[in-house]
Amino acid sequence: MPRTEPITRLEVAACPTHRLEVKHYVDHEVGCDCLSETRRGDLADRLAKARADGNPLADMAE
Repeated sequence: MPRTEPITRLEVAACPTHRLEVKHYVDHEVGCDCLSETRRGDLADRLAKARADGNPLADMAE
């Protein structure tokens, strides 16, 4: 599934090695190629909570 949301700071923190490689994130709605389906699911839950709490980690990565 192609990505519809911008890459967030939380996602970059989950995979700092590839923070500048946008293609690494494009095939996943949350997370990147390095993460397993389970870890992407956990990250999606953490991202939803961060958005609900207004946490700046849910903001778009620069």
